[in-house]
Amino acid sequence: MSRLRVRIGVLLAALAGGCGGGATGPRPGGPATGLAVVNSDFSTTSLSLLDMTGTLVRADCVDSATGATGGATKTISGDVVLPSQPQPGGQVILVDRGNGALTFVDPTACTIARQIPVPGVKTNPHDVAVLAADKAYVTRYDLNLAATDPDLAGNDIAVIDPTSGALVGRIPLDAYASPAAATTALARPDRLLLVDGQVLVSLNEIDQRFANYGEGKLVVIDPTTDAVTAVVALAGLANCEALTDVPSQHLVLVACGGPFAGSTAQAGLAVVDVGVSPPVLARVIPSAAFDGRPLDMGWIAAATDAGGATRAFAATNDPKDVEPDALFEVDVMAGTTRQVATSGPYTLGTAALLPRLLLVPNSTRSTPRIDQFDVTSSAAAAGSFTADPITNLPPQAIAPY
Repeated sequence: MSRLRVRIGVLLAALAGGCGGGATGPRPGGPATGLAVVNSDFSTTSLSLLDMTGTLVRADCVDSATGATGGATKTISGDVVLPSQPQPGGQVILVDRGNGALTFVDPTACTIARQIPVPGVKTNPHDVAVLAADKAYVTRYDLNLAATDPDLAGNDIAVIDPTSGALVGRIPLDAYASPAAATTALARPDRLLLVDGQVLVSLNEIDQRFANYGEGKLVVIDPTTDAVTAVVALAGLANCEALTDVPSQHLVLVACGGPFAGSTAQAGLAVVDVGVSPPVLARVIPSAAFDGRPLDMGWIAAATDAGGATRAFAATNDPKDVEPDALFEVDVMAGTTRQVATSGPYTLGTAALLPRLLLVPNSTRSTPRIDQFDVTSSAAAAGSFTADPITNLPPQAIAPY
């Protein structure tokens, strides 16, 4: 979920009686050519572009007013995320959850090439994976109980034509919904990752009221047949979302935040071995390794250095919006962590990892910026810069495109 969705989820849970990837995987069609930055106050959004050294090359490439024809409707809403992986074609794709659309941006001209609605009203698209010129997967996170056509109800993966937006199929996931207290959780497919020709999908497993949680899962889909070929139970973990892969180690990492404002016992980092068939949960790095606080399920970044050691970077946050965020460096194999930095509550956004630099959005109201950390050895602060000095919107997410 985006941090906006987190806050909405907390509110809905309270009303119901309960308590908004920095993926670094390769583009399916080649290496990333740049970094996209989503800047937003959750009402208005702008897109900035960085080069692969992390240098700002274009502020306010497009924003909510780009292409608008007047009236109250914004071309880009305030609830926008970037795909978990770079997509083919060199365009930036904005997954617009608020407008229920995919917006394709030409990063050279800084124009909106096209915008297509995701089939189904109020289905809340969370990620996209373009598999071919005429085929893409979109996770539809929400279930629209008012929908009369099951193909448009959501809580599934929509198979669409990424040029026209036409619905050409769907992958239902109801069979993988978990028990959650006295009810059954919705599968709530969230993030997508293409790894070795298979598509991995994280399932959030939360009920319709955002009050009860099932066990997190990862499903594996064969994109040639659209069939689920494996299911990995993320035992003991809940509210699992962000994915990133570590190709050299045949691992996928999954960030799990645990129940909103609840016990942190179900929060942590899942390490999944995808080098075997079917994939298996290899180990869990629990919340205790992160000072006993819930992991930010919105992102996880990882890479293997020349010596073979795998490091990950993750953050914690407090759903109650009280405790400060903390950035952690993780030794994935040893399961040990080191706190690198702290910031205000709910200020650290989805980060991107370059070979020598970690870029972390910091939406602190007084000085919104992108914080830089030198990761040549142990991560250390290395400066900061403003992501969009034109709109001054705070940065929320960075991802390669």
